[in-house]
Amino acid sequence: MNRRDFLSRIFGFLIFLISGKLIWDFISFSLKKRQKLSIPMAQVSTKPSVIDGVIVWRENDTYWVYSSHCTHLGCILKYDREAGIFKCPCHGSEFTINGTVIHGPARKNLKRLDYIVKNGKIEVNL
Repeated sequence: MNRRDFLSRIFGFLIFLISGKLIWDFISFSLKKRQKLSIPMAQVSTKPSVIDGVIVWRENDTYWVYSSHCTHLGCILKYDREAGIFKCPCHGSEFTINGTVIHGPARKNLKRLDYIVKNGKIEVNL
């Protein structure tokens, strides 16, 4: 076997491994069940707060549920009660309570999460 054949086989094998890994990742991601979070309605107040990785609060019979992960690099946001905004402790991004970016480096608004009210709990699709 000459050098060219040897390198071709090695390259082909590497392509095979990489393709297999990509296909496996796609299939396993597609088959993953969506996670749900269940929050007792008694924990949800009229002031925004971070509960189990989500931002949640209520206005009358309406609930507002957002991801608490900064859209810049995924740090967990902290609520500044004085200013009434969410701040990223890692890089300083700021968001309104409705998830809109006020100050970067984040460029995207917070992700609003789907939920249903069931049996005295808010079930959030993560």
